[in-house]
Amino acid sequence: MSTPKFTIAICGAGIGGVTAAIAIARLSSEKKDIRIDLYEAAREFTEIGAGVGMFSRPWNIMEALGLEQELSKLSEVPILKEAHPRLAFQLRKSDQATHRNSFYDVMIPRGIATFHRADFLMSLAGQLDPVTTSKHFSKRLVSYTLPPISSPSSPITLNFKDGTTATCDVLVGADGIHSATRHTLLELAANEADDSDEGRKSAEILRGMVDPIWSGSVAYRGVIPREKLEKLNPQHTAMQTAQNYMGKNKHVIAFPISRGRLVNVVAFCSWPEKEWTIFEGKTVEERGKAELLEQYVGWEEEVQQLLQCMDSPSLWAINALKGLPVSSHSRVVLVGDAAHAMTPHQGSGAGQAIEDAYILASILAHPLTTLASLPAALKVYEAIRLPHANDVQRRSRENGKLYEFADPRFADLDLGGETNSSESDMQTLWKIGDAAVENWKWAWTTDIEDDRKKAIALLEERLGGEK
Repeated sequence: MSTPKFTIAICGAGIGGVTAAIAIARLSSEKKDIRIDLYEAAREFTEIGAGVGMFSRPWNIMEALGLEQELSKLSEVPILKEAHPRLAFQLRKSDQATHRNSFYDVMIPRGIATFHRADFLMSLAGQLDPVTTSKHFSKRLVSYTLPPISSPSSPITLNFKDGTTATCDVLVGADGIHSATRHTLLELAANEADDSDEGRKSAEILRGMVDPIWSGSVAYRGVIPREKLEKLNPQHTAMQTAQNYMGKNKHVIAFPISRGRLVNVVAFCSWPEKEWTIFEGKTVEERGKAELLEQYVGWEEEVQQLLQCMDSPSLWAINALKGLPVSSHSRVVLVGDAAHAMTPHQGSGAGQAIEDAYILASILAHPLTTLASLPAALKVYEAIRLPHANDVQRRSRENGKLYEFADPRFADLDLGGETNSSESDMQTLWKIGDAAVENWKWAWTTDIEDDRKKAIALLEERLGGEK
């Protein structure tokens, strides 16, 4: 490997961090002039959660990076070149015992691919470049130290929980919702803002955004073998098509993964009045089946069958960040949940991390990005990615309200009846479906390559290069 123009430390080897390492290496492959150190707190590659959905924007990134062939071995990928609509999700009102068909079919051009999250990560990890990228496990970042103002080009020092340190020219914080990188970044940015009265107000806001806040929802998660569900109902729709079983302040998402061998189930329960409070208790813990079944008494049979198959559900507090005003500072930058942890109601958390990684890599690999220009280059990344990701974060929250009949625009829906089959109710349900899709269609009507072109154009404008 040639002498690197700079070295990059990526802290966090989840989907966002690994994708960033791959993208940086492949987009700078001609010169191979960037050295990457990938640090992970765990002893090996590991991913929490079970399922991940892939819309066209992140899947186009997989294709651009040459990763689609290996990933296609894990899923029947429907995102092909043709653009005809495919059934992606079915919405159904399920908080009654009477079975009802879906009231809204979500049709998406090119469809959606679903993966087992751990399999997805391991496939990506197998594509890391051994020449440019070094892996380091059992390395949990606790803080970092910037060089003194008198020596701005000196390395950043990384401080790990085991007492060791390392250095880098660029730090990419991909360390998740409880990001130590974010904690230090916002604190340093707040310290700088403290110099004036107006700045002190900004500093107070920044410090108040360090920690995630409870969304007011929890989720019971589990993965079901298809054979187990099939014994209860050979025609269960979740074995074929992603389902959203909706009710007041609750909804259940179920969809096939691992080429249909498994069904991923996420059952949400919400207390809207507790949104933006602090969750009391463990954020993840095992719970019993009886507790889960009690939450959905009286719901339709397909929901009962799914829950009966979940022998050891885990309960997750759904925490999120408020929209951050910054995602970079000096030569440090945030990606994925570290920058914009969101509720999962648009299935786009992993996709946003992948998009972050791709735009960031495009900027870092650009010839105009040098050690001296890194702070300005990272502000270009922030200008392109942070407003988009914060908007997705907002839209995801809104979709969660729609799925649980908590959106005040549709307060006229009669939730007390057994069938809710009046023409007025059906019209309201259809409007809810329309609102959810309208809020979500950015995922399949916009192109990540357009964002990449905007990023490169802005980089060249700000750093004085020619287009």
